[in-house]
Amino acid sequence: MFSVFLSHLCIGQYSGLSKPLPEYHIKISGFDERVLVMSSLRKPKRIMIRGNNEKEFPYLVKSGEDLRMDQRIENLFLIMNSVMDADPGCRQRKLSLKTYQVISMTPRVGLIEWMRNTQPLKEFLLNTLSDEEQKYLDPKSIHAPVVQHMKWVEKVADKDNKRGFQGMFDKVYIKYSYTETVKEFRLKEGKIPWNLSRRALQRLSSSPEAFYVLRSTLLRSHSVVCICQYLLGIGDRHLSNFMVNLKTGHMVGIDFGHAFGSATQFLPVPELMPFRLTRQLTNLNMPLQVKGQMESCMRHVLRALRADSDLLLSTMDVFVKEPSLDWMNFAEKQMQAGKETDDAAQDEKWYPKQKIQFAQRKLQGDHPCHIMKDELELGHSKREAFRSMVRVLLGDKKENIRAELPAQGLSVEQQVAALIDHATDPNILGRTWGGWEPWV
Repeated sequence: MFSVFLSHLCIGQYSGLSKPLPEYHIKISGFDERVLVMSSLRKPKRIMIRGNNEKEFPYLVKSGEDLRMDQRIENLFLIMNSVMDADPGCRQRKLSLKTYQVISMTPRVGLIEWMRNTQPLKEFLLNTLSDEEQKYLDPKSIHAPVVQHMKWVEKVADKDNKRGFQGMFDKVYIKYSYTETVKEFRLKEGKIPWNLSRRALQRLSSSPEAFYVLRSTLLRSHSVVCICQYLLGIGDRHLSNFMVNLKTGHMVGIDFGHAFGSATQFLPVPELMPFRLTRQLTNLNMPLQVKGQMESCMRHVLRALRADSDLLLSTMDVFVKEPSLDWMNFAEKQMQAGKETDDAAQDEKWYPKQKIQFAQRKLQGDHPCHIMKDELELGHSKREAFRSMVRVLLGDKKENIRAELPAQGLSVEQQVAALIDHATDPNILGRTWGGWEPWV
């Protein structure tokens, strides 16, 4: 029974779009005896499932995590793909998300489809460094950007800092000015060769034409990833949470443990960026950078999803009916912080309803920074640096386009402009957690 269940779900033969025909489905004939144990914290295992069609299907077995969130996010991505496919502008530009199978078997065990021919974005970029560059950027080197960043953070920390990491970053927001932050951030950016992404694609390309195709695919796919992940509030977008397909150039987002704004609300050093759009990604499109292809693709995707927002919001209803364990824990944290209303306290489904309301605001054109300010307030309003964080988040009218826009009723073009300005602001990137590596 387990074998039949696994074969139908794991190999992704029940799409929900057509009547299932089990007699034609691939069945499991066995498992490879070799198991690859990953080096990450929870030691996930890669297994190889052998089908009766003489093909092998690799999957990652993860334990200790509730994969229902990842599974639901992937289902929402499939809905978004159907919306984009129905939109002429998106279809003409072949805009879609690359998805993968996630199967939550219990609240603590699940399977994730192993994506062949992919590499984490961090390895994809840093593998192009020369031996001399690698020595200089080694995390153990005193010259490495991450080491320099922590020294810069510690410089303004209180000597009797009792709040640890969180207290140090509070001082970063309070004491450092815009000019000091941007100057320091540009110095760290300058330590990294500006063209790592171009080097990486050139290594994969057999001709200038191949490089152009791979570059165009990576830029388009990352633009789609940015907008779709923003609408679902997916955070913790460090370099290891993106995979690059080495054959096609497609960008694939992975690991959705922080979704619907939890990275802003609950992380000790809150993420104040809507998505990852750092120097190596924008430099791939030199000399235009975000203008041209990236901005155009973002507009088409956002316009299509805003036009069909009812479908997305109705699909999110599953989060209300069956919240994951992580969401229940997050709800408890918010209750302890005293940030729920009286009405919410009487409604056991208040937390998922609140998160879906934020998604609804994004789809109706509210200003991204004002939405994030409300998320930040839910988790950090009692912190010493809260007002400074809000000031940095909202931007300065002299420096930022987003500071000139209204809080509500933005057009698609205005919303995308605000998002790009927000994601590329050195005053925000320069103050973030070092593990996010905003200088890459």
